[in-house]
Amino acid sequence: MVSQKSNFSRKIQLQRALFFLLTIALINGIASHFYARIDLTLEKRFTLSASTKNLLNKLDDDVYVTVFLDGELPLEYKRLQSATRDMLNEFKYASAGKIHFEFEDVLADKELKEKESILKELYSKGLKIEIPETKPDEAPTEKYIIPSGIVFYKGKEYPLNLLKREFGKPLEVEINSSVELLEYEIGTAVRKALAGKELKLAFTAGHGELTDIETADISATLGEFYSLERINLNLEDSNCYKIFAKDVVDNPTKPVFSTLVEGLVKKLKGYSGIIVAKPTLEFTEPEKFVLDQYVMGGGKIIFLIESLVADMDSVAKYGEVSTSNHRHNLDDLLFHYGVKVQNTLVQDMQCHGIPAINQKTNRPDFYPWIFYPLFNAVDDNPVSKNLENVWGRFCSTLDTTARKSLQKTVLLRSSKRSRIAANPVFISLNMLETPPIPANFTRGNNISAVLVEGEFTSPFRYREGIKRAFDIPFVEGVKNNAMIVIGDGDLIRNQVTSDGQVYPLGYDRYASKHIGQPVEFANKKFFLNCVDFLCDEANLIEVRSKEVVLRLLNKSKIRNERFFWQLLNMTLPLVAVVLFGLLNALYRRNRWK
Repeated sequence: MVSQKSNFSRKIQLQRALFFLLTIALINGIASHFYARIDLTLEKRFTLSASTKNLLNKLDDDVYVTVFLDGELPLEYKRLQSATRDMLNEFKYASAGKIHFEFEDVLADKELKEKESILKELYSKGLKIEIPETKPDEAPTEKYIIPSGIVFYKGKEYPLNLLKREFGKPLEVEINSSVELLEYEIGTAVRKALAGKELKLAFTAGHGELTDIETADISATLGEFYSLERINLNLEDSNCYKIFAKDVVDNPTKPVFSTLVEGLVKKLKGYSGIIVAKPTLEFTEPEKFVLDQYVMGGGKIIFLIESLVADMDSVAKYGEVSTSNHRHNLDDLLFHYGVKVQNTLVQDMQCHGIPAINQKTNRPDFYPWIFYPLFNAVDDNPVSKNLENVWGRFCSTLDTTARKSLQKTVLLRSSKRSRIAANPVFISLNMLETPPIPANFTRGNNISAVLVEGEFTSPFRYREGIKRAFDIPFVEGVKNNAMIVIGDGDLIRNQVTSDGQVYPLGYDRYASKHIGQPVEFANKKFFLNCVDFLCDEANLIEVRSKEVVLRLLNKSKIRNERFFWQLLNMTLPLVAVVLFGLLNALYRRNRWK
């Protein structure tokens, strides 16, 4: 009888065990087909934005990402590695498995010559390479860290740089900024791979703007995302006439001038944005009418406008110059759009420098040059948030008008230790020998770039003569549009050697040669952000606003309390085990006595 009960009990237990195992297997099977994740972080660091998800939905093939941030890494770089792995996992799941990634230490077990060859190859592909920082009591290291990767899509590869360096900032701060930008940087690499170039941009020409070679680098970068052209807006230039020669022939009774204006207005409608880069010749009223009707039609414009004539070539040639007014004749148009370009130059103690001969040693030296301000990025907008310093050269300051229908957002401003110099400004190399007096640089935070958004109205709406002169519908206003005005025409001008070699935008070959390491500023990133904010339909720029707070340990507290916590971690488990043993023995003795 007892045996039968025992067998029955065993059968019940076996059935329960089998049911439990089958339930677990069923749950695992269901879970393998579904994925859900709850992001409990305060800043939602593991939640991709809607624009990123929309971008990933456009993938029609697999994307392979190889990240070279691997191997023996300092703690700060491990944090970046971990954050990158988490972010790539999010991309993988959001893309339904089309994103594949791996981490690889390409320098592991390699000889010196092999390492040099690998590093040279990666650098040629646009990847950044770092040498880890050492403490004062440590010997210099020969190790290299590659906080970068390669994105492969449909047989092509695209660089992915994870670490954003900023001169003078602690590594922990740079790591934090880099973590904040991971979604943006990975998304940008995917966007390059997907770029169909449906959107068209144009640089204006015909008014002394920056030339093709002076904008070669930013043009190449923009060309990765947009279809880029150059259009002549000078109605008296034969190159402008050539564009519409057929229209002139087809309409022999119509004035040629009217045909050109109407043709330009219609042609500009095909561009998502246009860039007016440092014009030095006067825009006529009909040419300004063309620009205005482009804006009224919803077109986006970036103006890079200076009010004073000043350049380093003239200063180097003559030793000293005095500024004069530019005659681009765009002041009234911009004023109506809410921005005034002032007849001033920014002088800033937070500045870049220029090479010059030291009069005492008769040797080349590098001097701070107050006419080369390093602009502070403003962090309350997605255009300049998390950017390093932007290098300016002989920049005009901007002011905004009190037009209620327009909202103005400052994108760049000078430092607190700056001032404004009004026209005429005397510029001399002799100024290098006299260090600036800080007490004279107290009128800082001057506006250097501004975003204008809102309802625009045409300054030609009450000028019946010019409206009637052309056989096209006149648009008096636009409810919602945006433009950006920058007070530095050279902000997108790259350096060029005498034999035509083009350097990256923001890179200073003179400073790099003097210091012995690359000196590069964020001009390219800033301007690309400007274009993307105005013209990018994917709206990936919104990801730049994301903030990730790294809750770092207090290093001084760790140093002071290290012994206490080490002792506690060693003794507390032992005490807990002994205490548990004593309590268990006491319990058993009372239970079974």
